[in-house]
Amino acid sequence: MPYPNSLRSRFIITLSIMLVLVMGILVFILHQLMIPNLISEERQSAHVYANALQKGIDQNARALGDMAYQWASWISTREFMEGRLPDFPQTHITPAVFSDHDADMMVITNINDGVVWVAGRNPSNGRFTSCATPEGPCQWTIEQVRQIQRQLPMADTIPRIGITPGFALLSTWPIARQDTPVQSGKLTLVRFLPGQWQLDAENSASTLTLSATRQSTDIVNGETRVDIDSTSDDSLRLTLARDSATPGYQVLMTTRLDRQGLRNGIERFNLTMLGAMGLLLGLMMLMLWIFRAIVLRPIAELSRYAVALRQSPGEHLESPPPWLQARGDELGIMAREFQTLIRELNDRNAHLKALTNRDALTGLGNRRLLDRQLPRILSLTHRLDRPVALIMIDVDHFKLYNDFYGHPEGDQCLKTIAETLSDIFQRESDLVARIGGEEFVIVLPDFDLDRAMDIARGVCTAMEAQCLPHEPSPTHKYVTISAGVAISSPEHPLAGEALIKRADEALYQVKKSSRNAVGCASPG
Repeated sequence: MPYPNSLRSRFIITLSIMLVLVMGILVFILHQLMIPNLISEERQSAHVYANALQKGIDQNARALGDMAYQWASWISTREFMEGRLPDFPQTHITPAVFSDHDADMMVITNINDGVVWVAGRNPSNGRFTSCATPEGPCQWTIEQVRQIQRQLPMADTIPRIGITPGFALLSTWPIARQDTPVQSGKLTLVRFLPGQWQLDAENSASTLTLSATRQSTDIVNGETRVDIDSTSDDSLRLTLARDSATPGYQVLMTTRLDRQGLRNGIERFNLTMLGAMGLLLGLMMLMLWIFRAIVLRPIAELSRYAVALRQSPGEHLESPPPWLQARGDELGIMAREFQTLIRELNDRNAHLKALTNRDALTGLGNRRLLDRQLPRILSLTHRLDRPVALIMIDVDHFKLYNDFYGHPEGDQCLKTIAETLSDIFQRESDLVARIGGEEFVIVLPDFDLDRAMDIARGVCTAMEAQCLPHEPSPTHKYVTISAGVAISSPEHPLAGEALIKRADEALYQVKKSSRNAVGCASPG
């Protein structure tokens, strides 16, 4: 039913106006102006950087291509291919040549693409070898030579990156006189590239991660495709794709760019928003003043009351302020109902807590209480250098009793046993619990084995003295019990579960050999 002085409409109208104003300004500035411009600038910078990387790659390729062209154009190289300078490899193909020109391998082939000479630095050990065939000391070149031979018929003079057996920059030039198109062979220079290629771009070192994929149809021969992906808020993935010397494949060169520009732009945006928030502060203060009079003050009083109630759940607390309970709107009703609800919940929680720790039939502690209290009793008693005794009791032939007299009489029998145990064990430190159908446990701090055995025998005698008829029992005409005793001493302390298990084993031995008796577990 609507209240005569409802706060709902006033609160919703005021909050809606504030949210519309704030969210409208923020959404417009952020999504329509700032972020798109920042992303556009970031991608333009990434393309500029990609162009710088391409220039660096092209410079490396041109340097290798120029070196290959010079070697292929030498008269000495042509004379070697014509058989007129047989000592050419020994005099010209030396380790110093490879070191000076940053090349790793040279392959010279004839017009039939047969290998005439191969030389280079073994990437596995760095040694220089020079051979007429890729055998013996030059065995390490055989895979590279095979790939070069596959690529020679389709190769042009544009340096390219091969992908097998490893990444390498290749440049091939025909060996021929400048005044005639007749070739006597081809010369190929190879520079091995690591999977992580350090390349200088824009006066800074960049790491390109090399990978290979099948040839894409959108890459024109000799061109480079640039892909820019936003992998996270911190970096962009820049990928350069270009055709390789290996037919059917393209090389992907990937690096990551820090998005510092975007972060700086967002920081500038945040500073701008601080100014905008200053403009909104006046409006917020006016609205908060209205809220304080209508909503915030009563809510704050209820909040303080709830916090005090949580921090001191067991202590008596004053009711919410009278002026708040006297209000005729929703908050006044809330304050009155809040007080009633807390009182009812406390009563129910206290009742539930008692039920969770007590056996519903006998009123004794249950297994939950035993599991929680036994470790604490053991710890505290052993700290005082005293033992703890545990007696486990089982009603003899209780199933026969239930079958003969019926379950109501069986329940009454258990209640009588519980009353007897409660009369005997009245120390505050003693713990009596029912842990099963007809099983009971008694925990006795500061009891040694002899005293525990005596008290257990006394319990058996006291139970027999109740003279509860047990006609079907093969042991006695009255209801009797059997007991197992176990001790946890400071010298040989036991955990709670282990102590219960010891007493259960002692009880089992008693029931196995006789009934209406007491047995004990061996100490230690």
